[in-house]
Amino acid sequence: MARRGTFPLALLAALAALTCAAGQGRPVVDDGAQTPPTPSSFTPKDSFLIDCGSAEAVNTSDGKSYKTDAQANHLLAAKDAFRVADDKADVPSPVYRTARVFKEEAVYSFPLAVPGWHFIRLYFFPLKGGPDVGVDLASATFSVATDANVLLHSFTADAKPVMKEFLVNATENHLALKFQPLKGSAAFINAIEVVNAPDELVTDNALSVAPTLGPVSGLAESAYQVVYRVNVGGPAIGAGNDTLGRAWETDAAYVQDKNAVKDVSVPTSTVKYPDGSSRLVAPTLVYASAAHMADAETKSPNFNLTWRMDVDASFGYLVRLFFADIVSDSLNDLYFNVYVNGRKAISGLDLSTVTGDLAGAFYKDFVVNASASADKLTVQVAPMGQDTGRVDALLNGIEVLKMSNAVNSLDGEFGVDGKKADDGTGSRKAVAAVGFAMMFGAFAGLGAMVVKWYKRPQDWERRNSFSSWLLPIHTGQSLAEWGMQWKRKGLIEKIMDPKLAGTVNQESLNKFAETAEKCLAEFGSDRISMGDVLWNLEYALQMQDANPPEGAPKDGDEHDSSADGSSVNTISTEGSSSVVTSVPDTSTTAAGELFQQLADMKGR
Repeated sequence: MARRGTFPLALLAALAALTCAAGQGRPVVDDGAQTPPTPSSFTPKDSFLIDCGSAEAVNTSDGKSYKTDAQANHLLAAKDAFRVADDKADVPSPVYRTARVFKEEAVYSFPLAVPGWHFIRLYFFPLKGGPDVGVDLASATFSVATDANVLLHSFTADAKPVMKEFLVNATENHLALKFQPLKGSAAFINAIEVVNAPDELVTDNALSVAPTLGPVSGLAESAYQVVYRVNVGGPAIGAGNDTLGRAWETDAAYVQDKNAVKDVSVPTSTVKYPDGSSRLVAPTLVYASAAHMADAETKSPNFNLTWRMDVDASFGYLVRLFFADIVSDSLNDLYFNVYVNGRKAISGLDLSTVTGDLAGAFYKDFVVNASASADKLTVQVAPMGQDTGRVDALLNGIEVLKMSNAVNSLDGEFGVDGKKADDGTGSRKAVAAVGFAMMFGAFAGLGAMVVKWYKRPQDWERRNSFSSWLLPIHTGQSLAEWGMQWKRKGLIEKIMDPKLAGTVNQESLNKFAETAEKCLAEFGSDRISMGDVLWNLEYALQMQDANPPEGAPKDGDEHDSSADGSSVNTISTEGSSSVVTSVPDTSTTAAGELFQQLADMKGR
């Protein structure tokens, strides 16, 4: 079969430099190295489970064992000892049938065996208090805080059982929980869990989706409250079926058009984990079920599957999305887009390439800043709308975690020390590096152009030569992602400028695309340096010069000129055009000096 054209040689300037922010499902490597499988179960070194106010130890149906009030009394510093109980309360767990009540500040102090991430789970149900309590727990107002974070501020429990779940990064060898009643009121607690979590549960990096898509760091400095944990397309998962004791609900309350989605599931043995990926971030049951497009082959490619959830717009959120391609029959056949709050967060996601297999587990973290959030959080998936294979899209799971604000609070504008947030937005401590990719792209683009300018300045005088530096612009999709999809299919020449068909040496093209792919590696340690980028560019150019295909333009070809003698080149982008004036030859010396400086750069 005849090959249609070739990838424009110097378009690496744009493609190679657009780096992907650090993410989660680590790509499969091709060096043959084997990574030992990660454990599928977790045994915490810190595990404090207390049934507050109870005189008897409690074992729940999900496999948890709680100590009595007396067994945990050494952890508590309190001036009063009020207890309430109701053995006949209609509640989902026996831990809600007893409670400890405090009319003054009370502190639980937990000695920790390991620092790092810890779950804090607080159980509340306002039982009726006896005459000695003197307070109606249904109207009790109080705050709960650690030494560093406000978890609940001026909290009043609903008249139904509720569990509030938090995730904090404990940096000391102890963790304190302070219950602070409003003056004239009381605080109460039915049960407490303080359990350490695996380090990989929260990484320090994610992608910000607003105001611009780009990497953010500093997530380890935040505290979190679990707002939603959803098993999309599958059944509810109880805490007993999650090695970290987490509960997952179904997506029935959040999917916006139930007729548009089709639930699908596979045996958990079908799910695969790429080398180095964690099995603890979510239970395998989450990856083994999904929602995808109903009647996928006949639906409009512009159709979106949507999930919507209520949130507090004054806080930022960490949104974790889970994926596993359990619907495709072959690799590289499913490409779809992912949107968070209407903004494209991933373009052309090809799960089989990211994970190296079908049904490979993958997740991605996104940060929605308070300034960009509304009172609704929306997650959408949609087919690409291009001829890239199966017209479909899927989602396996969603986690939404509220992030602590500038004064380390998860509830309100006041911190532990009483300081108020500067603005009402709950602005994040996470440091955005949104401009990094653009800056890197600019340098690589400049470097690539300098190479060609320095080695072959006459090319800037040739008709249409400037178009070889640019990828065709495809609306709504990253240039880098779009180009790499065609490379993975072995059809990179299909995105060539047709005017350059047959003019680029195949080995030169392959070197060009290989360099681009290395620059787009997800982890910085896997990317090549700027010096290597420019060396590879020059090497590709040498191969082109040494053995150009028959019919390739040669030096001295005629070119169009403007009135002032400079070259004018037209760049066509989907039916539009623009005019670019070439750079005069007199700057070649400066270009050479700049090239040398760029070639010495080592950053990734």
